[in-house]
Amino acid sequence: MKSAAPKSIIYTGMIFLSILFLFPFFWMLITALKRPEELAITVVFFPPVPQWFHFLQVLCTDEVIPFFASLRNTLIICVIVTVLVCISSAMVGFGFGRFKAPGKNFLFAIVLATMMLPQLMTFIPQYIMFSQLGLLSFSWPFCYFPWVVTSLPGWAIFIFYYRQFFAGLPKELEDAALIDGCGWLRTFFQIFLPLAGPAVTTTCIFLFQWTYTDYITPLLYLTDDSQTLAVQLMTNTKYPGVKFTQPIPPVPYQMTVGILFTLPLIILFFFAQRYFMQGLATTGLKG
Repeated sequence: MKSAAPKSIIYTGMIFLSILFLFPFFWMLITALKRPEELAITVVFFPPVPQWFHFLQVLCTDEVIPFFASLRNTLIICVIVTVLVCISSAMVGFGFGRFKAPGKNFLFAIVLATMMLPQLMTFIPQYIMFSQLGLLSFSWPFCYFPWVVTSLPGWAIFIFYYRQFFAGLPKELEDAALIDGCGWLRTFFQIFLPLAGPAVTTTCIFLFQWTYTDYITPLLYLTDDSQTLAVQLMTNTKYPGVKFTQPIPPVPYQMTVGILFTLPLIILFFFAQRYFMQGLATTGLKG
């Protein structure tokens, strides 16, 4: 009986926090179901006649935004960044975690120092570099070269993440592999990388989510014909069949696209949350 009260308090607090975090999604849904004139009426909380056809207009026509074309471009960039950064960061992290070489700690400190730089500081020099190299003038599908170039070296935060994971594995694994005649590359791909399944899943979730919701980078590097869904949502969403002489924000359709934009991330997390929690729990533990 003594433990019932604390548990009820904890559950009440969790329910309250869940409602608090879910309320923006609920507000986005009811806004997507309103008519434009209902947005000016503050007393209308839930629309008397929900406009469910807003979702059909977004999915079945290109009058609001080219939804599926933009989603395709978004997913292509997500796959490129996720695959390249995950593999390259794992290889660099494996080297820092398992190899013994002079200057290794100094190089690792430089990698960690790059984490201190805000990403916005690198946008201008990267844009100038890609422009001078002619990587911004290609049409689809070669317009994704900037993401390939920036993903191949890996990202510092994930290099650190993999370094902590691989450093915690027992040394007997690599000794047994070397005795069996495996080189370092084969040891990495056949022994260490399969053991890093939770870490790989966690990295992929973060990379996919960050790239999927990125707004500034596609806005700089892509044209309107190959823009991502995040950019289309913010800049190119329109009222279907209506042309205004002055820009009027199409809020119901922006909320509709926002709901459809958010669903893949929610589905991804629910399918991979078990591996995500395992990766966070095991990284950095010594074997």
